[in-house]
Amino acid sequence: MVRVTEDDWESHRDLRLDMLRDAPRAFWAKLAEVEERTEQQWRQEIRGPRIHLQARRGEQVLGSLAVLPQGYTDEHVIGEDQAILVSLWVRPEARGTGTSRALFRAAARVALDLGRPHLLLEVDDAGHAARRLYARLGFTETGTRHPREATGGEWIEYEARAETLLA
Repeated sequence: MVRVTEDDWESHRDLRLDMLRDAPRAFWAKLAEVEERTEQQWRQEIRGPRIHLQARRGEQVLGSLAVLPQGYTDEHVIGEDQAILVSLWVRPEARGTGTSRALFRAAARVALDLGRPHLLLEVDDAGHAARRLYARLGFTETGTRHPREATGGEWIEYEARAETLLA
C-alpha cells in the first residue's frame, strides 16, 4: 500500500481516468471534466485535503481509496472523530483478490493516526457489488440518503469503526 505523493500524479491521473471510464455512475466526478485537468491540478488534488492510497503490484496500480478528514464542502461538517472514505476503485483484473480489503485496512490505519476512527462513505444505490463489499467489511447503513438528480438514484451512507476494519 502506498500513500500517493505529488510525484505520483501520473499514476493517480491514469487510475482516475480508468475508474471514470469503467464506472461513471459510481463517482461524483465526470470524465470529461477530469480529462481536462493539467499536471498542476493533479498535483493540487494530491496535496489535499484527501489522503490518496494506492494498492500496487510492482509498478502496476491495482486500485485506490482516499481518506477525507473533513466534509466534502465547508457547509458539510463532520464530527471531529469522523473521516470520509471516497473513490474506492479496483481494476477489474484485480477484483476478488483482496485488494479492496487491503485498501480499507490501510485507510483505517490512516484514520486512526488522524484520531478519526468513525468512518463514513457513500455509495450509489445501484452499486450492488460495492454495497455487498461494504457489508462484508463491517459497514452498516446509517439511514441517511441523498438524492442524485443526475441519475434519479440516491447516495446511501454507510459507517464503520476503523478498528473493525483492522480486526
